[in-house]
Amino acid sequence: MTDLTTREYDRTQFTRCNTYGHSWFEYDNSDWTPLFGTPLVLRCERCSTERRDVIGAAGQIIQRHYFYPDGYKYGRGERPTRQEFRLMLLQQKISEARAARRTAAKKSS
Repeated sequence: MTDLTTREYDRTQFTRCNTYGHSWFEYDNSDWTPLFGTPLVLRCERCSTERRDVIGAAGQIIQRHYFYPDGYKYGRGERPTRQEFRLMLLQQKISEARAARRTAAKKSS
């Protein structure tokens, strides 16, 4: 596969998250402690978006905040639709497959 800059790699992961949704895992963020309730922090393994929830005694979500990496968010009216994200992802996957074939061909010759 061709080398991607960090920004290009991040963009590929952002496209996947905007198409599929985030791939959450539990994350321990000791930098954040809510004033009340129990903290529940999730982080996306692809794009590093962080979701911070405050859970009440009965299990209800009291607060929810998202923290996005630089370059993730779009300006007002600029965000592609889900359909457009799917098309972007398909194009990205085609490019990745071509790059992988070129790399494999170079290694075998």
